[in-house]
Amino acid sequence: MKKILSFTTVLFPFILSAAQAQPAAQAKSQSITVRLQSDYTPALQKAADQGNADAEAKVGFGYFRGKTLPHDYAKGIFWLQKAADQGHSDAETLLGNAYQQGVGLPKNQEKAIFWYQKAADQGNLDAQTLLGAAYHMGQGVPKNDQKAIFWLQKAADQAFPQAQNFLGEVYETGDPAVRNIEKAISWYQKAAEGNSVTAQAHLGMAYHEGTKLPKNYEKSTFWFKKAALQGDDQGQFFYGLACLKGEGVAKNPREAVSWFQKAADQGNLQATTRLGLAYASGEGVPASKEKAVFWLKKAAGQGEPNAQRILSMMR
Repeated sequence: MKKILSFTTVLFPFILSAAQAQPAAQAKSQSITVRLQSDYTPALQKAADQGNADAEAKVGFGYFRGKTLPHDYAKGIFWLQKAADQGHSDAETLLGNAYQQGVGLPKNQEKAIFWYQKAADQGNLDAQTLLGAAYHMGQGVPKNDQKAIFWLQKAADQAFPQAQNFLGEVYETGDPAVRNIEKAISWYQKAAEGNSVTAQAHLGMAYHEGTKLPKNYEKSTFWFKKAALQGDDQGQFFYGLACLKGEGVAKNPREAVSWFQKAADQGNLQATTRLGLAYASGEGVPASKEKAVFWLKKAAGQGEPNAQRILSMMR
């Protein structure tokens, strides 16, 4: 199965982007970025000033998120530390992630693990997932896939999609002693049904390639489209490819080009190359050598071999 996501992109883009809303029925498995979203109000600040740990965590997250408060990592760390020192598990997890990513604090994997462990021991699902990921990657702790499975399983069993997806990755790509493709697919399925965009792309690829699951273009297209609609560039590219070839969906070159464009705008080199080809051939868009060369050069300049080859043939 083609690798869709590395653990190096681990779980939290909490610093980088706002969380996607989740249905109320999924409240138990909501991530920190959902739980701590709160409009900044004088009442919230007053509660934080009075030592309310939840308010401290929300104010700290607010400074990281930069929506209702200005981006200020130093202030964010200040308030998260205050909440973490009171044992607030979400603040502990966010503080650990700040150490892991080196945002607002010097990068320190050992300190990241310290805070993840404290939060994970309290049952925090994000922390359990991040701790499991750390054991799988050997970041801040010796690599140990058995311990990775232990922590990921705790969160996955509570229907936490990120943990379910990462557990699938461990079973697919971990040490030979733990590899089990049936378990990997089972966890990807659960995560995909829980709206994990990465798991949806994983399943789409599995059905598309037909090596780990029977080849099924209808199912691969179904999952690629799910991922595409959530903005995943791989899902957008492969759903576009399905539209172009008529695999699992009615052939529609114009629709294909629109998805290639979305993925290319996110830097997907395969989509960028396909977009260049579409302009070169006039399939789905009016032919334009100028636009074809523009997109092909964009991909070729970043090392995409097919774009380089096509450009050399066009000269």
